[in-house]
Amino acid sequence: MARRKLSQHQKKRIQGAQDAVSASDDDHIEGLVISHHGGKIVVEGDDARLIECSVKSNLGTIVCGDRVVCKIMDHAEFRVMAILPRKNFLQRVDGFGALKSVAANLTQILICLSVKPEPNLYLLDQFIISAEQQGINPVIILNKIDLLPANTKDPFRLESIYQPLGYTVLFTSVKSGYGMDQLISLIDHHTTILSGVSGVGKSSITLALLPLADIKIGNISDANEEGKHTTRTSRLYHLGKEGNLIDTPGVRGFNPVLDQNTPISAGFREISRLGRNCRFANCQHIKEPKCAVIQALESGEIADTRYQHYLRMIEQV
Repeated sequence: MARRKLSQHQKKRIQGAQDAVSASDDDHIEGLVISHHGGKIVVEGDDARLIECSVKSNLGTIVCGDRVVCKIMDHAEFRVMAILPRKNFLQRVDGFGALKSVAANLTQILICLSVKPEPNLYLLDQFIISAEQQGINPVIILNKIDLLPANTKDPFRLESIYQPLGYTVLFTSVKSGYGMDQLISLIDHHTTILSGVSGVGKSSITLALLPLADIKIGNISDANEEGKHTTRTSRLYHLGKEGNLIDTPGVRGFNPVLDQNTPISAGFREISRLGRNCRFANCQHIKEPKCAVIQALESGEIADTRYQHYLRMIEQV
């Protein structure tokens, strides 16, 4: 059954009830959402204790990384009563048009690609624009580089396209260990989500970072060279040096939930920068005269793939 959409009055009433909840009350505790388990929420209290909680009705979607307030009920049971204000909230739209909430309060997103299956750069740019709008730092990983032919480096032009824009591009191989030390250092002191399509090796990377965790590893399907989903639900893991890693289920695509009040161009660093030199302040960078972005495209200053992805997102919106 479809969930009934709440009216603005109902939303305000629910928010008011949440605001009235305080973790300072004797029967309330504050904690971090670690995972969903069997319809329940697993919350880590500030004393590092894990508790399984039910959820108050009409509270809204709760995701890994949320800070929540839980109430101690009868018979030592716990219930999530309020979601504390979020720094950011990563969401996507699935292939059926349904809104899917991913994670909250992130500082970094590792966008995992691999040599096999071959990277989808449009999907990469969808991840990036979503991160840009949410104030999350994107890091691009090309995994399974042990599958590259000898003396081959950056066959998909990730470094040449994205490093000049200020994005970190890291090549890794879980099999050989190449790049893994650098990856570990990137996660230190961050709350990081590991995202990407199925089969790029996300679970293998997570297992390498957390060798004692119970994480299933899937194989690549010979039919379409895409991986089988091995992570069923999102889960937050603690790493050394105050780092947190959120592992998410693989996806076939990533349609970002974009801020309608923010232009698409703001999520493309090179287009946003060059757009300040356009003749018109409201230039869409499509066919307007004296467009600095189009001029930069013609001179090779902007990668054609990035510009085509920009146009594609404009059409979809």
